[in-house]
Order: sequence, then structure tokens, then C-alpha cells
Amino acid sequence: MIKKYTIEFIEEKKKVEKPITKFGGQPVWIDKAQWPIDEESGKPMKFICQIELNPEIFGDSELKMAYLFVSKGWNNYVLICQPSEIKVITKEKSDGPSICKMVKKRASDIFLSSVKCEFTVNLTLGEDYNFVHQEPYFVGDELVFEDTPEDYGEVLNGNKIGGTPLFMSCDDLPEEDTWKLLLQLDATTVPFELNFGDAGMGFFFINMKNGSLKFIIESC
Repeated sequence: MIKKYTIEFIEEKKKVEKPITKFGGQPVWIDKAQWPIDEESGKPMKFICQIELNPEIFGDSELKMAYLFVSKGWNNYVLICQPSEIKVITKEKSDGPSICKMVKKRASDIFLSSVKCEFTVNLTLGEDYNFVHQEPYFVGDELVFEDTPEDYGEVLNGNKIGGTPLFMSCDDLPEEDTWKLLLQLDATTVPFELNFGDAGMGFFFINMKNGSLKFIIESC
């Protein structure tokens, strides 16, 4: 079994200024500000969230906080971990673009408007099953079928930190043991806007050795 935190989002009316797990708003850096710059546009990337790398989920590590950013076109993601060496272009700026939510500003409005938002979290410790391939696969010349627990999908579903990914179509994990699931986000159930495509899911993996990122975005 793999430990995880299930996420409950709590909207904040005041600016969060503590270095805790949160979504939206502005990053609270534990070291100097290191805002990543989109290589294509040359502009600051959009801040999604910051995640405390709790040893209960991620094991002992020098990495303490992970900051996730996305490009304007939602086609590239960057993870800034602190403390660690940064291998992307950054600027020492404390404010920049961030995720929003869609609301009706007035009851008479026909269209939704984009407004800034910030959410802290309630985290519930739980466990996921170990990863099971949902489709048969070859090991050498042998076709392997893995047994899947009846409640596998129910247990793995939802927004979470750590645990085991519930892929919609992809069926492969990063191979090295140093990779762990940082985040699983369901764009249809979070209280803010994520552009993962039609009913999309985002899976973000962190290499606990060097803070690098692998991401998989799946949609219907």
C-alpha cells in the first residue's frame, strides 16, 4: 500500500502568508523568490500550487516545498523545489499570474467571469493500492495479466497528494524508485480552473533525488 493525502479545498478570503500547501494566490517561498519564465513567450508562468513535501508521504529528503507552474497555453509545466538547484530560467519576483475560478459577479450575469482565488487544504491520510497495470503487457515473450482489486478505481480516485495514480489511458509509471506521485488533480472536481482538456486529469511526478518533474495530462 502507498500512503497519500486526500485533498479537501478551503477557500481563503485573506492572503496566505505561511509556507504551507495551498493552491492559487502567490507562492510563499521558503528561500528567495524563483519565478519561472516561459521559454516560448518570455513571460512569467502561471502559479498553480505549492506542496509541502511531508516525510510521511515522500520520505526523508532535503527538498521541503514544491511549487508548480504552467505556461500560458497549458502545454508545459515547471516544478521549482526549495531548497535545490534550479535548471530553468527564473526571476526573483514575488508576484505573478495565478489560477482563477469562474463566477457570476452579479445574479443577472449571463456569462461567468474569471476572478483570482486562493485555497488552503484539509489533508486526510490514507492508503492506495500498489500500482496495477489495467491492460495485459509483455515481459520478454510472456504476456502478463495482473489482478485488479474490485475497489481499485474507487480507492485511487480523487484529488490527492502522493499515493498511486488512477490513469485513464496511460499505463506506465516512471521507472526509477526516486519518482513519486506529487499530485493527482481532476479538473472536473477542483474549485478553480485547470485546462486539462475535456474532463481532464493531471498527474505530476516528482523525482525526490533532484526535484525534477514528469507530468501526464489525460482527457476524454
